[in-house]
Amino acid sequence: MRVSIIIPTYNRPGLLQRAVASALVACPADGEVVVIDDRSDTAETALRDITDPRLRITTNTGDKGAAGARNHGIAQSTGEIVMFLDDDDVMVADYPARVIAAARESVADFGFSGFAVVEGVCRSSEDWKLSNSLSAESGIVGTRVPLLLRMPGFGVGFWIKRTVFDRIGQIRTDQIVDEDGDYFCRLYGQGCKAWFEAEPGNIIMRDYGLSREHAPQLTRSVRPSLEADCHIRTLQRNQHYFGLRSEERWALIRRCLRFAAFHGVDRTAQTLIRDLTPLDWRIRAWLFWQMKKRGKHIHQRRVARKKARS
Repeated sequence: MRVSIIIPTYNRPGLLQRAVASALVACPADGEVVVIDDRSDTAETALRDITDPRLRITTNTGDKGAAGARNHGIAQSTGEIVMFLDDDDVMVADYPARVIAAARESVADFGFSGFAVVEGVCRSSEDWKLSNSLSAESGIVGTRVPLLLRMPGFGVGFWIKRTVFDRIGQIRTDQIVDEDGDYFCRLYGQGCKAWFEAEPGNIIMRDYGLSREHAPQLTRSVRPSLEADCHIRTLQRNQHYFGLRSEERWALIRRCLRFAAFHGVDRTAQTLIRDLTPLDWRIRAWLFWQMKKRGKHIHQRRVARKKARS
């Protein structure tokens, strides 16, 4: 099975060089690394010294943004398995081989992995801070696992069979953030099976140490009100998959209300609760929202008292 590693990028040439180098080390001989420049015109210059024939560079001609760039990259790719890598992360060298084995030997349609976090420059695996969101061994993810633990995001070693992507459809580009949450809901809602790889697939880098790389992570630069609206759209578009009184639907509702309470986006919470059915869930949601708002105020007072004493 051939692998295509998709790397969207925007104006981060130094970080992109590191990501591409790791992807080429990891990529099988018959695979490809597809870099999609989201119209920043920096990828060609940053990667001009790489002569590896597996590397392809293309400019996003579709909707601008991470989702549009990934859609464009998949349309340009030829692999039977599509893997995602962010331009500020690093791929673990044996991860594609593990993905190919999982795709061949299981009923998995897509998958994700544990990950490692590195502060500053990564010198060896001893610097890794490992995270395993499911606290589970590698294998098919069961439906009893809470929904929010089954949708960790595209940056956590996400891969998908090309035939499955063609069936589910493109990533929604009107989701400025939470496009991955929306896509995971669509996957599970249409009965797709997920594979979880316990060992890290990607290394998430923090404190880059590259002084000229100023482009922020998107989720750190979006207004809370806009992000809250994206969460609500994920709920509204996908709740029909899970049933009116399902745990999955309640998990998506809680996620919206928790975010709104933490960021003080009252309008979003009020709109969600007003339109919620059935009636007893409207009451349940209002109580949950009030509890989270109170919890935030208690936390803020504790932090203020701690600062006053120091």
